[in-house]
Amino acid sequence: MPDPVMPDPVMPDQERADDAIADPSRQFKTPTDVLRDTRLDVDTKRAILESWKKDAELLSTAANENMTGGESAGPILQEVTIALETLETTSGRVN
Repeated sequence: MPDPVMPDPVMPDQERADDAIADPSRQFKTPTDVLRDTRLDVDTKRAILESWKKDAELLSTAANENMTGGESAGPILQEVTIALETLETTSGRVN
């Protein structure tokens, strides 16, 4: 199975992680790909997914106010929420 992450071969791991937190979709195709990345620790995965969730929530709010260019946040928001729940369950940090 190919690596779901689209890493920049010259970008150091911390810089790549920071870039993924700033814009998760630039480094990952789906929220599940974040969970599958074995190079990231749990806290970094959580930070990336929380960032993605915030972006999706902002897009959803904009869509509710008819301020988008046609993008829909519904599916990605659901995917991110599921990924965060999975991360919490598998890391032993269930709320």
